[in-house]
Amino acid sequence: MLAAMASPAPGRAPDVFETFGHRVEDHPARARTRADRARDAGTVARSAGVTIGLMVLTALGFVAGAWVAARAVPEVGWVNPLWEGLAFLVWCGVWGVLGAALVLAGGVLAVGVPWVRRQRGARPTSTSTP
Repeated sequence: MLAAMASPAPGRAPDVFETFGHRVEDHPARARTRADRARDAGTVARSAGVTIGLMVLTALGFVAGAWVAARAVPEVGWVNPLWEGLAFLVWCGVWGVLGAALVLAGGVLAVGVPWVRRQRGARPTSTSTP
C-alpha cells in the first residue's frame, strides 16, 4: 500500500521564505517603521490584558457556580460516604462549569461585539456602498 503512494517530484523543494516572502517582516515591500512596531506591541499588550481578564472572570464564574451549587445540594441518601462525596463534587463541578461558560460567553460578547463593529467601520466590505 505504501509503495503505491506517489513520491514527491524530484528536484529542489520550494523554500518557505521564497513562497511566502511577502509575509516575512524583512521583505522590502513590508518595510516597518518604529511606530508600526510600537502600535503592534500595544495591540499585543491590550489583547493579552483582555485574555487574562477573561481568564480571571471565567475562574470567578466557576467558583461562583460551584459555591451556589454547594448551597443547594440535592438530598441523596447514599450508604457510602465516598459515593456521596463524589456525587457532591460532580454536582458542584457541573454547576461551576456552567457558571464559567456563562461568564465567558458574556465576556466574549462584551469584547467581541465592539471589536467587530470597529473592524466593519475601518474597512469597506463587498456589500458596502462606495
